[in-house]
Amino acid sequence: MRRPFRFVAVAVAAASAMILSACAGLPTSGPVNPGMERDRDARPPDITFVADPPQPGATPREIVEGFIRAGSGTRGEWATAREYLTEGAREVWNPFAGVTIDDFADREYVEVAEDEIMLNVTAEATVDQSGAYHDVGGEGQDLAFRLAQEDGQWRISEAPNGIVLDDARFEDVFRSYPLAYFDPSWNYLVPDVRWFTTTNPATSIASALLEGGPSPWLEGAVATAVTGDVLLAARTVPVQDDGTAQIELTAGALDLDRTALDRLQTQLVESLAGAGVSQVQLTVDGQPLAASVVATTPTRVPQQPLVLADEGFGFLAGDTLEPLALSDAVVDAAPVAVQVAADHEAAALLRGTGAVARVDTAAGWADVDTRAGLIAPTIDTAGWVWSVPRSAPGALQAFGPEGEIVQVAGAWPDATGVTAMAVSRDGTRVAALVQGSGGPAVWVAGIIREGAVPVRLGEPHALASLAGTGVAVAWLDATHLGIVVDVAGDSQLVEQIVGGAGTALTAPAGVTTIAPTNQASVPRLLDAQGNLYVLRGTNWGKFVTGVPGIRVLATAQGMPR
Repeated sequence: MRRPFRFVAVAVAAASAMILSACAGLPTSGPVNPGMERDRDARPPDITFVADPPQPGATPREIVEGFIRAGSGTRGEWATAREYLTEGAREVWNPFAGVTIDDFADREYVEVAEDEIMLNVTAEATVDQSGAYHDVGGEGQDLAFRLAQEDGQWRISEAPNGIVLDDARFEDVFRSYPLAYFDPSWNYLVPDVRWFTTTNPATSIASALLEGGPSPWLEGAVATAVTGDVLLAARTVPVQDDGTAQIELTAGALDLDRTALDRLQTQLVESLAGAGVSQVQLTVDGQPLAASVVATTPTRVPQQPLVLADEGFGFLAGDTLEPLALSDAVVDAAPVAVQVAADHEAAALLRGTGAVARVDTAAGWADVDTRAGLIAPTIDTAGWVWSVPRSAPGALQAFGPEGEIVQVAGAWPDATGVTAMAVSRDGTRVAALVQGSGGPAVWVAGIIREGAVPVRLGEPHALASLAGTGVAVAWLDATHLGIVVDVAGDSQLVEQIVGGAGTALTAPAGVTTIAPTNQASVPRLLDAQGNLYVLRGTNWGKFVTGVPGIRVLATAQGMPR
């Protein structure tokens, strides 16, 4: 049974540490989002599952079942799970190899022989050794276990590396933590979401950042101050009660100049924020290194809706419309879709004629792409307008501020159609709703640039399948996409973690457009009748305004500095 999206719990406060049996679960907080205020305690609740040890006289099947349940008990590096193994198997079994996230109801234990048990699972997703999440779409997997008698008791002598967790238990044992990288200009921070256990996540995060690298689909699109000569010198990263993480580095850190150290400090502070860390102290041989957090460009968007209405184009402020400098040009171009650059000095438009236009305050508007069947365009941090025909995903082009035209190489291979596209507000990633071999899906890819010029996309990364045709997509924040899906005539909104599972909910009928606010879970929607909606709790409410005739809900790629 395929379940492409799951409903995720949102916020549960915990005043003290809780210890739970491996046989019971408790809903806890949802994915950690970047941007929490520094003076707030971001440390997740310390929730630990205590697994049951093997019982005397247990059968081979009962031993395997107990071993699988003990995968939720991470204390002592899965000490209880190792009790189900023979002495030799304990030495070779690696629980850190990854996680298979399955549907508990579909588990099937098959007794192949007295000393062999096969576990059949329906894998919804996996997490690899680096903490990267992969949707595998309900893939069937067979896990083989061999057993032997040891001291008169059955124990597992051969077991697959990694652990198995059902999809309801996974987010109790693991949480998402965005590793922080920079864009190549060193102006923006770019999150790379990973999943680690809640047992000392600071160590897992620092190790992944310092000894790993960005996810493969981001390679070439992001920059890092981490060099191969700078590694963790200590096995763990202790976090003091005041939220300070002590990170002992190898001697290679002494060769970094102050700029590199400051950038490294910034990456570590931002990466560790979700693990309750507010400060980072870098040391070599116990001696502190001087480093500060560098200033980066924020990606917040304006609070007010940006619309094209009967009165013109601008921000809704009660019953009035506040125009931008380029508002007259936008109105004159008669668009059906608009995305405004972060500086509000340029915009990408899909016109009623079907052409894609670029507008700026100096030159007005002009068509840049007149190919047939174009989808709504998107504009990046350098002012390049991205445009692609719906039926030709590989024909992606970018149009520069000075009239340049670039064929963006490597665009959406193996996709047969594309219905929506959006460049992230940091300019390093692009998301697209595509028609792939397995049906409608949402893909992301890193943007490889030469200077500011987008020359090609990295290898696309499939985030999730969609239950219907993709209608619109927007970056709600740096780690979440908002996706409008048409499911047999009904509208659905999917909040998709870029590197995690999606959450689906019913949306108002006939939604055509989605726009972000500064809260990932509170997007704005526009339907075909010009009704503007915002999510209030679990219900959609109409946005009340005295401005008549709203025709377009625009998106902004940020705010002027």
